[in-house]
Amino acid sequence: MATLEQTPNLQSATHTANQQPTYDLICVGFGPAQLATAIALRDSHSQARVLFLERKPEFSWHPSSILPRTRMENAFVYDLATTRNPRSEFTYVNYLHTKERIVEFANMSILQPLREEFDEYLKWCAEKFQGVTKYGSEAVGIVPIREEGMPVKQWTVAVKDSKSGSQYVVRARSIAVPSPAFKDRHLQQSLLGIPSGQSVISTEEYLERRQELRLPREPRLNTSVVGSSDQSIEILDDLLKCPQLGNITFITESEALAPLKILNDEASRPPPRLCSIWARPSSEPAPSLANSSELIKSIYASAYEKQVASKGHYSLHVVMAKDAAEPSLQSDIAIVEKQDASLSSSGLFHDVDPLILGCRQKGKSLEEVQFKRGAVAEGCKMWMMSASSGGGRSLARDIAVRAGEVVDALPLSDGGKEGVMVISARM
Repeated sequence: MATLEQTPNLQSATHTANQQPTYDLICVGFGPAQLATAIALRDSHSQARVLFLERKPEFSWHPSSILPRTRMENAFVYDLATTRNPRSEFTYVNYLHTKERIVEFANMSILQPLREEFDEYLKWCAEKFQGVTKYGSEAVGIVPIREEGMPVKQWTVAVKDSKSGSQYVVRARSIAVPSPAFKDRHLQQSLLGIPSGQSVISTEEYLERRQELRLPREPRLNTSVVGSSDQSIEILDDLLKCPQLGNITFITESEALAPLKILNDEASRPPPRLCSIWARPSSEPAPSLANSSELIKSIYASAYEKQVASKGHYSLHVVMAKDAAEPSLQSDIAIVEKQDASLSSSGLFHDVDPLILGCRQKGKSLEEVQFKRGAVAEGCKMWMMSASSGGGRSLARDIAVRAGEVVDALPLSDGGKEGVMVISARM
């Protein structure tokens, strides 16, 4: 089996502001997209000098959203390496091989890995890059370096140490940053509509309070779930499998979940339509349970079983609404989505904004930042990367391929300088 080790001239990533080491690439964050980039660098035997800055103390990927027995949406081949290089040491198959579970996995005849096991796979990969990752280090600013009348050739990244609060500066010819988080304004308005006296927990807290909610009570605990994300739907499915709970209300405004409305007690009157003789045939097939995901089918089944077991006393109510105040009045506790702060609001790009023209989408997980004509030199690049993880349920299918494109686009400088990191491999 191939061994991974750092080159002899690999040195500590701790530097003073005066030294300002220069890297070929600095990645802000160390999630799956950045980890796929590190793997692509290692597989290519690149001598690129790279640094990954992660503000968290260790690698983690949606640790609070991994519910028991839940699976990834995509097949195992959409890991961090396989679609780019099936022979990579970092494929999911090789991970199973090292854990001596590859035969048992194949015997399941299920292509989607357990999320708990996939999280272990990501950590297994991340452990190989301890030497080029600075945990507890937050990028607080990116500033272009340019001389009068000349295009930008490097970026300065200000880094804050989470423990000491001290700051230092590093330089990079190319930068990769996470794509800004999407803020759902309608959801925020819905959360404001939650009655003030009602007990509320966030979806991030659900896992640690899960057993508390499932304790037997009389009368039974009525709950509501407010949100439209995959994590909210998973929590709904988990709640429906608990026989100790009472009525469950799911409040959402996502039209993608409209099929669940048929579970409501009140049947809605169908909209008027032309007779089939004159109606134009639709090019889209009507939605059916067979075309729905396994998760939606599980919700249908669990809701029905709950209604039968309780002789109609307890059931699931699905409410399509923007305001959660009225639908959640009958609930004892509300579980609501927690919105991540947008990266763009952190001021990270404040000094770069005047140079930016826009972004070019290169796939689901990668955008290349486009700059104004003559503002930035050819070999000085910036990418925005996203794992498109859906709360930890899946990875973007092109994540491995796009990470390889970032590596291929790196213009390498002279290697072997003191005070920098080099990624290499001995196969």
